[in-house]
Formats: sequence, C-alpha cells, structure tokens
Amino acid sequence: MPITETAFRANAVLKQIMNYNLSVLKFLASLNGSYSEGQPMLRTYIQLAPSYLLIDGSKKDDPETGVAQWALGLERIMDVLAALHPTGQLEHATVLAVRDALAECWSNTSSIQASQTAQDKIKATAARLRKLMDQPDSSSNSLSFRDSRIDFDFLS
Repeated sequence: MPITETAFRANAVLKQIMNYNLSVLKFLASLNGSYSEGQPMLRTYIQLAPSYLLIDGSKKDDPETGVAQWALGLERIMDVLAALHPTGQLEHATVLAVRDALAECWSNTSSIQASQTAQDKIKATAARLRKLMDQPDSSSNSLSFRDSRIDFDFLS
C-alpha cells in the first residue's frame, strides 16, 4: 500500500515532535533572544525532558542516537542557563526545574535500552548545573543556589 502524501507529511511532523532537540531549538528560536522573559515556558520544556528521554531513548530505530538527540536538547537549555547566570537573571525556579527533571530522567534510564549513555549525559548535565551553584567546587551532594539548598542526591 503506497504511503499517501498526507501520511508522509504526518510522519515527518511526528518525527520532529518526537525529538527533544528539535523541539527545544524551535522554542529557543521563538524567543528571539529574550531568554530571561521566557523562563516560565523554558521550565515547561525542562519538565518535558524525562518524557522525551523515554520517547527518544526507546522509540527510535537506534536508541543511542535518540539519547544523543535528547542530550543535545538538554545541552541547549543548559547553554541558556549558563548565559543567564552571570547576568543575575537565572531564576531559582528554573534551576529547581532542571534538578527535578534530571532526577526523573535518572530514574527513567532503567526503562530504555541506552541507559548507560543516558546516565552519562545526565551526569554531564548535572555537572554543568553544579557550576551554577553558589559553591560549585563543593564535593557535597547538597549545594545551594542563591542561598537555597539544591540536592543532587539522585546521582548516588
């Protein structure tokens, strides 16, 4: 049975929607550089990271590629946070959203084939997040951001 043009287009749209990196890129492009004002919506994309990890890491033909695409989306979000931090515009709620999403992603890794790759990417993202903390060089799993405690105990 030949694929109709409508089905072909629907499949292409579905592939874009099911790719965290592409979704994040489209969202960031829509902000036109106004990242500080876009933090509430950015937090929504951060909160979607665990679901996209399950989609990108288990529904793709190649789970390693799916996890790599998911990680790229997360890296792009961390780039925005790293840019907001020195200006003092990075909101505590955004930092907490990343921490919570990483913790949920960590628990989701047991449900995908590329679990070790995903765990490595989560650790790398957590290391970037730690650099935004008040005392980033502390070896403790409990750090603070603007004097408010942020736990990284999910990595233990």
